[in-house]
Amino acid sequence: MSFSDFIADLYYLLLILTTIVFSVSIVYGARKFLPITICLIIGCLCEFFTYLIREHHLLIMGEQNNAIVGHVYKWTSFLTFGFFLYSVQKSKATKRYFVYLFSICAVIGIFSQSRLKHYWLENDPWLAFSLMSTIIIASMVYFIQLLKARDGYPYITTGIFLVSGSFLISSAVNGTYVGVDLEVWFFRESINRVVLIIMYVMFLLESYLYFKESDVMKLQRLQQ
Repeated sequence: MSFSDFIADLYYLLLILTTIVFSVSIVYGARKFLPITICLIIGCLCEFFTYLIREHHLLIMGEQNNAIVGHVYKWTSFLTFGFFLYSVQKSKATKRYFVYLFSICAVIGIFSQSRLKHYWLENDPWLAFSLMSTIIIASMVYFIQLLKARDGYPYITTGIFLVSGSFLISSAVNGTYVGVDLEVWFFRESINRVVLIIMYVMFLLESYLYFKESDVMKLQRLQQ
């Protein structure tokens, strides 16, 4: 098994495991995790459809092209991560700032997509730039707030920050990999997946802390 195959298998395993754990946490009352869970589920579906396209089981307008899958994942990440970062804000002023920021960048993203001649078959680096840059800024704001607060979700926001930056760079350079040797492309994909693996590990740590805190609270109630 090559290094890239190992990274890919570990990535898929953690994606599925994280999706299951977060889904269970929703059942146990972790409502704040709902947008993250939706993003993970859509991520699983995107990987499934990418597999179908790669193996020639599914063609988009007669071509082996997963650009539309990338569009779906970018918008899903933007909406779910954005809503999560908005929902954890306690200041009305910051929430208002986030609404303005997300709205402006969403309009830029829609405008950039409207310029594509073949929407289903073209990757758009400007879409990633407008959407992921917003998530990077919002996660950075929330991370700074966590430095002053005792409660929050530091592992989730750190994972979001890392993946948003990685995804932004990956989308920006996609066009430069046309005609590049497959080994180089697989190496780049492995690097991207390493960052995603780090995010899933951080998500799992956050869910572990949630369940641990829930158990402590239940024990305190029993003692009372």
